[in-house]
Amino acid sequence: MSSPRKTIAVILAAGKGTRMKSELPKVLHTLMGTPMVNYVIQACRNAKTDDIVLVIGHQANLVRETLGMDFTYVEQTQQLGTGHAVMVCRDVLQNFKGDLLVLAGDTPFLTGKILKNMIQKHQKSGAAATMMTAMMNPPLSYGRIIRNDQGKIQCIVEARDATVQQKKITEVNTSHYCFQSEKLFPCLDQLNTDNDQEEYYLTDVIQMLVSRGDLVESLTSDDPTILMGINSRVHLAEAHEMMGLQIKKKWMENGVTIPDTASVYIEPDVKIGKDTLIYPGTTILGKTKIGSHCVIGPQVKLLDADIKDGCRIEFSVIEKRKIEKKSIIGPFAYLTGEMD
Repeated sequence: MSSPRKTIAVILAAGKGTRMKSELPKVLHTLMGTPMVNYVIQACRNAKTDDIVLVIGHQANLVRETLGMDFTYVEQTQQLGTGHAVMVCRDVLQNFKGDLLVLAGDTPFLTGKILKNMIQKHQKSGAAATMMTAMMNPPLSYGRIIRNDQGKIQCIVEARDATVQQKKITEVNTSHYCFQSEKLFPCLDQLNTDNDQEEYYLTDVIQMLVSRGDLVESLTSDDPTILMGINSRVHLAEAHEMMGLQIKKKWMENGVTIPDTASVYIEPDVKIGKDTLIYPGTTILGKTKIGSHCVIGPQVKLLDADIKDGCRIEFSVIEKRKIEKKSIIGPFAYLTGEMD
């Protein structure tokens, strides 16, 4: 039995994000306390990819400074489309023989589990490309997946180019792919900008592979959340609400009581013990740890705090402090400082 092919993730993170109305690169806008691209990075790490390549462009130095040097960076000085973004990776990947995950950097609901599933299906089938699709009704402005009578993918048609009949298709492109590198790069050489946007479209590679007789597979999800891209402040707010509810549901399912979920904000790296009660107006940030049998709130802010078992805290702010067992804090306390 042959060993699995090596897999490198290429995350497209070069765009300015014009609709964000900001000088900050789109992928650095924070979602639940962390730059949105970090969620895609973490999904790749959870999927155990062999390396991560970040394609950056707008304010490239700021992106490097923010995300650190644990990655291979490739700079796309001109943003000429998704196909072009992969083209600029040619030099760093020229000797790589394996599979390339190509992922959008603004899709924070992508998970390591679904990436693992896509990689496994791709390698088991021997496909030249495996793309992630989602069922969405209505399908909005996403590219439609065109299949033949045997159910095999033929191409992707962008919504603006689709016929009336094609626009009724509810299977859409999520912009996440797994390619055999040996099959991908020759196709990139054939891309052109003969389209309304005058850009190189990675989606055109799918039709090229099919026309050459190569196998294109798909992994389809009935959860459209995985394709949610952040293109505006409105989208960012919607993502905060969705992710925040996921986090609070997780803690409630693990024995934490949150009577009013709408007024409580909990970031992803927070830890909370069983039988703790979180009252309304509470904000829990950073790497805060809360023990069991605590009562937190109402109107409490915790940042990188370490709250031991049995504490009661109300109408107070605690930042970077350790609170010993069964302490009573507040109302109207403000405790801040570096923990030991």
